[in-house]
Amino acid sequence: MYKRIAIGFVALLALTLAGARTFAGGSKPEDVFKGRIIITKKPLPLRFGSAGAFISAVNSSKIDKLWPISEDGEKGEWKVEYIAFFAQPLNDNEIQVKFYDITAGRKYVAGDAQYTNQRGSRIFSSSITLAKPEFDVRKHYMMTAESRGRIIATTSFWLLGKGQNFSGKVEFSDADAKGH
Repeated sequence: MYKRIAIGFVALLALTLAGARTFAGGSKPEDVFKGRIIITKKPLPLRFGSAGAFISAVNSSKIDKLWPISEDGEKGEWKVEYIAFFAQPLNDNEIQVKFYDITAGRKYVAGDAQYTNQRGSRIFSSSITLAKPEFDVRKHYMMTAESRGRIIATTSFWLLGKGQNFSGKVEFSDADAKGH
């Protein structure tokens, strides 16, 4: 596998919101954020008093820069807590989560299947741990959720951290110094 994956929780918030009233303006969270993946600072609660409270919590918790949970030179891990919102109900129990390095162009990095608890949901929440060497500091990534080969939600984010430390000292052998 290209990366270590840890599914911390799989919460289909749609079940919670199915009976929730819509807030003023008539919008549901899945309509407000449709087609987007929102990366959050920490896992959000599984229940909210209203759709407006859920939307407010998502907006106040969203981030686009991730700091490592552990980093030591050539080793490092970043935990990605995310909620994906789909424009249409998901007609499958599986989505493919894929990552692309978009720092200079678009290069596929890794991907893995994520499983939902129920078909027909428009919201999916989970967490993934990204690790070096596939992922690295000071890189811009795009994350997509795909169903049956079609992108249904996307986001982009930066991985931050210290990275490798270099002394700046360069040593040449005598042969290198003579140009051999």
